[in-house]
Amino acid sequence: MPFGSGDRAQLQQVIEQLGKLATDLAAVKQQVADQQHTIDQIRRDTTAAMTGGLTEMRAIARDALTRTDEVTSGPLAGIGGELVALRGAVNRLDSRLQARAAGPPETPADPPSAEPEVEKPQATPDPEPSALAPQPISEPGSIPEPDEETLQAAAGISAATLHAHRDTWEFLVKHAGTDRHFHLPAGVHDTEGTILAKVSGPSLVAALTSLHDVSHTGADPGTRAIAAHLHERLTETVQEILTRPHRGDGADPVRIVIDDRAAPDDGGDSAQ
Repeated sequence: MPFGSGDRAQLQQVIEQLGKLATDLAAVKQQVADQQHTIDQIRRDTTAAMTGGLTEMRAIARDALTRTDEVTSGPLAGIGGELVALRGAVNRLDSRLQARAAGPPETPADPPSAEPEVEKPQATPDPEPSALAPQPISEPGSIPEPDEETLQAAAGISAATLHAHRDTWEFLVKHAGTDRHFHLPAGVHDTEGTILAKVSGPSLVAALTSLHDVSHTGADPGTRAIAAHLHERLTETVQEILTRPHRGDGADPVRIVIDDRAAPDDGGDSAQ
């Protein structure tokens, strides 16, 4: 049966509605595509941000570890020096206890004699040994007093840079570290076994008095010889300041170098 005018109108409405639905569907598809593009961009931005953040975090962590090393290396060096000083104190205390326990040998009392003893001529005293020669062990109370003028000059030194081998520095800290005036320097640099340490005037006074004592009371000749040599070298430096005093700016800083070497060959013999 042919469509009437009413049927054609309904069909036209259906067609229009289908066209509208197609248009809406295309719009929805475009929105979905736009949202997908936005999601992809967000994903790329997030990945880039996370990658950059991890790189920055790694850099921050490396910087923190470096700073931690710098912060802890100084105190650890100071702790090491204090341990050396404590070990020296224990060794010195042990040596003194052993010396006191041994005590001087008792001399038997002379038997009474009816005849008066003939006074024996006194032997000529031996010449004083040099400062570098090993000193014999002195009994307590017989150690000569250190030179006060040298000690006063050492006390006036603001800071002196000590150049010495690591073993020499350890010897000095071991024997002078127990003195109440000795202070471990904050900055001790170790360059291929050579120690560079800035010691104060009171620390120099402590080193002079302690080395003076050890050079006379050391337990063995080697210890006494090392102490005597270091004491002489410190004394020579202080004596130079006594002969050419200067206060304030404009003078060379004090340097103490413990590094004796043989004189270079000038080739004079080969020319003959």
